[in-house]
Amino acid sequence: MIFSKVMYRQIDIKLALLFFAFILGSCAKNPVSGMPDFVTITEQQEIEMGRAYHREIIKNSKILENKELNKYYVELGEKIAKSSHRPDLDWKFTIIDDPTMNAFATPGGYVYFYRGLLAHFNSEAELAGVLSHEIAHITARHAVRGMSTAQVTGLLIGLAASRVPGGSISDSGFNLLNVIVNKGYSRKYESEADDIAKDYLGRNGYNQNAMANFLETMKSADDLEKEIAEKEGRPASGGYHGIFSTHPSTENRIEAMNKTASASGEKNKEEFLKMIDGLPYGTSDDEGYVRYNVFYHPFFAIKFTFPEGWALDNLPDKLIVRKNNSEAIMISDNILRDDIENGLTPKDYLDQNIDETSFLSRNTLIEQKNINNTLPGYTYLYETKSLSEKSYIRYTVFFDIDDNDKKPKAWIFIKRFKDLNDDNQLKVIEETFGKMTEDEIVRAKGLRIKVIRFRNGMSYDELAGNSPLGRYAEGKLRLLNGHYPVGEPKVGDLIKIVE
Repeated sequence: MIFSKVMYRQIDIKLALLFFAFILGSCAKNPVSGMPDFVTITEQQEIEMGRAYHREIIKNSKILENKELNKYYVELGEKIAKSSHRPDLDWKFTIIDDPTMNAFATPGGYVYFYRGLLAHFNSEAELAGVLSHEIAHITARHAVRGMSTAQVTGLLIGLAASRVPGGSISDSGFNLLNVIVNKGYSRKYESEADDIAKDYLGRNGYNQNAMANFLETMKSADDLEKEIAEKEGRPASGGYHGIFSTHPSTENRIEAMNKTASASGEKNKEEFLKMIDGLPYGTSDDEGYVRYNVFYHPFFAIKFTFPEGWALDNLPDKLIVRKNNSEAIMISDNILRDDIENGLTPKDYLDQNIDETSFLSRNTLIEQKNINNTLPGYTYLYETKSLSEKSYIRYTVFFDIDDNDKKPKAWIFIKRFKDLNDDNQLKVIEETFGKMTEDEIVRAKGLRIKVIRFRNGMSYDELAGNSPLGRYAEGKLRLLNGHYPVGEPKVGDLIKIVE
């Protein structure tokens, strides 16, 4: 027994010595600070990791097809990168065609902006500020340092098996990078990137207040999202970099940046706004879009109206129309022409699919009927009772079977609500669901940013009244121009509207 304790003590000492040897061997000079950093990943591994991650992003994302805007964005990014602490990296700058308000960077020199974020800048200096911030995450090796720390946590458990991290780029390392990129960096790293970004802005002759101005806009975006979410009875979603969760408070970051930022330097407001004139706003045309409470999908040539005061979320696999705790979900299903030729009807389709569940034994049918508009349809309304409450669910299906160029489709709506008045409001969907005309398809175009000059007599209230953005148009227009919740442009200023 004494021998065993001595043996274990010797093993512990060896493990400790190996651990400290690993620590000492893993120190590298930080490119920004010049101080030693603990990292378990070489620069070449960092570059390979970024390259592998980039391939996945390109495979799974739609890249913006706008040669002029892409050229402008890439050249601006390269200019800042060449003035950074790591100018010799093979920098890559990509715009993802998605309405998300976000940007991120991955190791090795890869920077990504979502189209939705571009619409909310109000000068080239603001764009340069966020580019500088993302570039700073790479030059300071934040992802690599974060991964190294996470790997060391696992080192104490895995060391006896000699699984020393950093020897290769494994699936676990790739997954760890994915978590770090998508969850955002620590407060320390975000603040550090802010400070480096100020430096890069100054090096390139831009107004160093630009990053703080952008953070003000993102704080306003958070405030507007909270206001809308409260009115719609849903949780608020996060913003840029998850900025309102793990990051330092936005007010503190703005204050810290303004303390040492120089107000001199270029902003290039008009040049930037002219560049994004015509930029798609919201979902792109081929994903379907909303205009004045009408949803259009030109590829499938379908359209329908949803009630005012309800919000529509266009997700990759479904649509959700919602207000408070009521919602209508639209999904699609391919159906066989053989089944249609052998007499399958919309009612048959619902009967087959509802009967496959235990739904019928727990709910009471209170309405069923054919729907006679441009597409054949059928609907069922069920009531569900419990000891404390009563709720309803309506199933509706439309058959879209006359387009020989596309597979026959079943368009299914599943509506859940507690108040039959919500059902009455949602009936406008069934009443208007149908095919787009050839002329509508030819003219189909989603929402676009339009840059105009603010003239005498204009106001956000008047612009909102003529906007296709619907219920929250004024707040969204103010946010786009950096004037939320209050403020007005000066006569002669360029501003963004949506049309």
